[in-house]
Amino acid sequence: MIKYMQKACTGCRICEIICSMEHLQKINTSEARISYKDSWPQVGKVALCRQCLKRACIDACPEEALYLNDQGIVQLDRARCTACMACSKACPFGDLPTDGHYPLFCDTCDGRFHCVAWCPKNALRRVGEKSD
Repeated sequence: MIKYMQKACTGCRICEIICSMEHLQKINTSEARISYKDSWPQVGKVALCRQCLKRACIDACPEEALYLNDQGIVQLDRARCTACMACSKACPFGDLPTDGHYPLFCDTCDGRFHCVAWCPKNALRRVGEKSD
């Protein structure tokens, strides 16, 4: 699971850049699986699937488009998804990022957690399997 420390985040968006490079092989932060949402004058925050243990998103999906892969990571079957965003509404951490249509789920970069590794202020942290 990924933990977000809002007070440590500077809004640098390095996490978005790294995510888009990993998944798209180019910088396109609008399709990153992590998104910094600036809500000035309030403090901005990061939106991402934290791969939590509750997995309310799976239960909320009326089309059964969400499933756990062999590594226990939430995945989206786009062929079944209607983009109703019930998964995002059910998320205990807030909205999921989208690519403009579909919700985007963190895949942990195959367990490498690049957003966590590259965060210069340690605002993103990997927490143990028992944490939630």
